[in-house]
Amino acid sequence: MKCLVVEDTPSLAQHLTSHLTQASHTVDLATTLKQAFQCWELSGPQYDVVILDISLPDGEGSTFLEAIRKAHSQVGVLVLTARSHLDDKVHLLDAGADDYLTKPFELKELDARLRVLHRRGLGKLPDLQAFPPFEYDPIHRVFWFQRDQVSLRSQELKLLEAFLDTPGHVCSKASLMDRLYSLDQAVTENAVEVHMGRLRKKLKAYGVEFETLRGLGYRYAFKP
Repeated sequence: MKCLVVEDTPSLAQHLTSHLTQASHTVDLATTLKQAFQCWELSGPQYDVVILDISLPDGEGSTFLEAIRKAHSQVGVLVLTARSHLDDKVHLLDAGADDYLTKPFELKELDARLRVLHRRGLGKLPDLQAFPPFEYDPIHRVFWFQRDQVSLRSQELKLLEAFLDTPGHVCSKASLMDRLYSLDQAVTENAVEVHMGRLRKKLKAYGVEFETLRGLGYRYAFKP
């Protein structure tokens, strides 16, 4: 996910940014209302989720929330607030927030709420392709494991899609090179091997193996 974090408390801002980055998300940080609008002007359509503090040094976060909703953005917004009064929470939800967390909060709860917002934003469809142990959404090019999105880099995603699309889930190195690189790129089979090694390591925890077939290439196998 690409996240915009709007938070002015230095320790919390650093904590959130570090945590989300370690979870393989892309994070932009704004510490003021002005910076939040600047980030939105540059990258608004690219954000999957906004984590928004309400009390900012140069204004109310709700101002930013109302502005992006008036622009008809459907980005998921998770509000962080120290205000526990029911009327305050109702006001934030009415202003366009999708969810809120009252400070202090646990990062596990933050992660769970972000997953819900992201799934909602993707508009997950019921007709997913089965690719055990995963499900694949061809519209958004996302692999799911149960209800969690599988975090894949661009080249890893292309490799896994190649095995999904190939009869018997067997791919030659040449076909994988064609999948990963354009014709004007000078690459060798070693580049494919490097990406395959990374994908092998990443998917091992799911019970997925890539068997090496001499003279043929690789075969995808799920062994629960």
